[in-house]
Amino acid sequence: MTIALFLLMLGAILLGPPIVRYNRVRREVLRYAAAASSAQLEAIYALVEQTGTVASNGFVLARTYRKTEHERCLVPLPEGLPDFPWSGRVIEVVAADEVVVRFVDEPATEPVLLGEAYRPVRVPRHATRKPARHRNVYSPGEYVAASAPLREALAAACPNHPLKLLSHLLCAAGGDGVEFEPIDQARIGTSPSWVQDPEYQYCDDCRKRMRLILQVPGPLISRKAFRRGTFYFFGCPAHPDRTRTLGQYT
Repeated sequence: MTIALFLLMLGAILLGPPIVRYNRVRREVLRYAAAASSAQLEAIYALVEQTGTVASNGFVLARTYRKTEHERCLVPLPEGLPDFPWSGRVIEVVAADEVVVRFVDEPATEPVLLGEAYRPVRVPRHATRKPARHRNVYSPGEYVAASAPLREALAAACPNHPLKLLSHLLCAAGGDGVEFEPIDQARIGTSPSWVQDPEYQYCDDCRKRMRLILQVPGPLISRKAFRRGTFYFFGCPAHPDRTRTLGQYT
């Protein structure tokens, strides 16, 4: 037996049980997620939103498991975000030869991406010790630690792995994954999760840093191309028609 073959067999022996266990947990979480009712999911998302202590400045798109009649990628921007002049407008994302993100005059009541409907969930936000400074919280673990009712609602939906269920629900582009990955989130109005080094954009008119309007991972807008990319749509609050799109790839 060669050394290479021996090491390969040893690796299979050592890694086999954890992989089998992970796959078993993943299948269980996915089964419970698919079986959760709309009322259960809505209760979970409302409880997540209640873990914040100050007004939210953005959303993440969470799974609903509802199919829609069309597959266009349309995202209506919710009302009520501070310093966000694009509220009420609708964004279309088109993935053809390249990814195009643009505003459109289309009726849309909920985000729809490739035939799946999503629920905008307000990102919990907290005051910090520094005056006038606030912190967004994206970690499902922090939500669960802060809310006994949320823990109970998740346990009712997925008794053995409630935290993994929440991670799966809030990472819309994570496929069958059950771990929290920020780059698998679709976000509105809040801070971006960068795949590579930050590439903040600046307005040509006032030279101030633009605000994130939408972050959308590739798997939510294309079944073949761009699946390894995440796309960011920025705009200037002082000059709302000034926008920029960029993509980063793993």
